Amino acid sequence: MRYPYRDILGVPSVPRLLVAAIVGRMPVGMGALALFLLVRGSGGSYAIAGLAVSAATLGTSFGSPVLGRLIDRQGQTRVLFLSMLVQVGSLLALAVLAPAGGFLLFGLCVFYGFANPPLAASMRAGWSTLFTDRSQLTRAFSLDSTAQEVIWIMGPLLSATIAASIDPRATLVAMAAFSAIGVTWFATSQQSRTWRSAHVGARHFLGPLTASPVRRVLAAILGLAFAWGALELAIAAYADSRDHSAGPLLAVWAVGSVVGGLLFALRRWSQPPQRMLGILLILNFVGFVVLLLAQTPWQLAVLLAVTGVVNAPVIATLYVLIESLAPRGTVTEAFTWVSTTFTVGIGVGAASAGIVSDAIEPRAAFWLAVIGGGIAVLTVVVHNHGRHKGDNERGDEHGREHRAEGTARRPNSAGMR
Repeated sequence: MRYPYRDILGVPSVPRLLVAAIVGRMPVGMGALALFLLVRGSGGSYAIAGLAVSAATLGTSFGSPVLGRLIDRQGQTRVLFLSMLVQVGSLLALAVLAPAGGFLLFGLCVFYGFANPPLAASMRAGWSTLFTDRSQLTRAFSLDSTAQEVIWIMGPLLSATIAASIDPRATLVAMAAFSAIGVTWFATSQQSRTWRSAHVGARHFLGPLTASPVRRVLAAILGLAFAWGALELAIAAYADSRDHSAGPLLAVWAVGSVVGGLLFALRRWSQPPQRMLGILLILNFVGFVVLLLAQTPWQLAVLLAVTGVVNAPVIATLYVLIESLAPRGTVTEAFTWVSTTFTVGIGVGAASAGIVSDAIEPRAAFWLAVIGGGIAVLTVVVHNHGRHKGDNERGDEHGREHRAEGTARRPNSAGMR
């Protein structure tokens, strides 16, 4: 397949949604390093910086499922606008106050994270109705995961550049601007304004968490996210200790993910998603181990580029699984639970890496990524035995049902702009 994304990008609504989501989610890519530089620039320690990042991700972990459930029940536009306004206000308050620590810093970080507009979940819920063919849907998720790497390439670079050339507080103002522009552009699109979740009547309080296959995938995500969060802060602390900029190191990690995502979409994979996930997580774990060999920032940059190749394929495979396993009428909330699990794991990993960096040294924090990656692998390997295959088949029935219902509601959705 020479041009794997042609049929995806040919749908008129897709390019606008992709670009708007990238712009609106740029604060996600900028946030960790921006908070790190803000705290360090104000005299805070590595531990305080890690806890600030953890507070923001803790807020997101609580806010994402709430906002996702509201979107499943009320639609996207109103929820996205209201959450954006709260997030922008929190970022501007942080920029004005910029304390080095204390309850005010952590409280504002929680508000900023809680109100993070669920653009990614909203867009991925839309893919389920725009693309009913399984191979198209997989390529759509792969394109999504690859395109979102722009956030992880540009985000850290923007944070580092703005902080160095202006002030760390200016990065938060820039984040507020990106959020306002991107969310407005996304939420005013016809696809977003007309999207509705499948109507299933009364919903269980736990939503998609009632499905045991969903819970098992989330358990694997938690270990992976812990590894990524620990690695991101370990990279920042390591670069800081060597008087090196962390932005380029984080960017090359994301560039590797872009390359991997593009290569992943070039062929149809015969392995079922759950088996493919196990293979990719093993490769990810091996990459974390290899990073321990780096002795200089340049060596670390090369190894990060190689290790990052599996990131986008892992994310795409995870979303294909979640989309097929989520019970009807809960697809947006299911995607936000993925985000929540990622943010919880990343937050705990970042806080742990900050503590280890202070107590021992930044290089020691890289071992936390190895531990988290190993937990993710073990979770998937164990659950790929026994009942997992049957659970996935039942989940596929759910996925086909809610995709079919979405297509029936909007037979001309492919033409929406």
